[in-house]
Amino acid sequence: MTDRKIVGFVVVLVCIALSLPLATAQAPAAGGQRGGGGDARGGGAGGQRAPAPPPTNLQVLPKDWTRQQVVQVMQQFTMGLGVMCNYCHAEMAGAQPGANGQIPIDAASDEKQTKKTARVMMKMVGDVNNTLRSQLGKPASDVVQVQCITCHRGAAIPKTQ
Repeated sequence: MTDRKIVGFVVVLVCIALSLPLATAQAPAAGGQRGGGGDARGGGAGGQRAPAPPPTNLQVLPKDWTRQQVVQVMQQFTMGLGVMCNYCHAEMAGAQPGANGQIPIDAASDEKQTKKTARVMMKMVGDVNNTLRSQLGKPASDVVQVQCITCHRGAAIPKTQ
């Protein structure tokens, strides 16, 4: 398989991965495992949930993004690095595991070095993509975008050989 075919295959996989969150967008987040700050469950009339609070402590992603937009990016990280939320996000101190067996995360916490590293890597990917767009002399639509999975390929630590 040529490098061009491999890149094309990866692009197709990423497109599929990006469409999955749209199919599950109506499903409630379980145990605060998504987005930036916890699960907002409301009582309300008829058992309706209160809207989830907006994400907090966004330093690289746009501060005006919705929880759903942030979750979609986090799902790309999960796929690209083969890790779960608690790889970068600290678990809530003293919290009991949810129905899924996972301890809720404190998505806003900067406690873990892996989260700090992820921010550096996100900036690097943005710089690489901006350089590619500006220096290849091709229309932006013809430039393949670098993403986490480009190097990581499902491994938390990319293999260099």
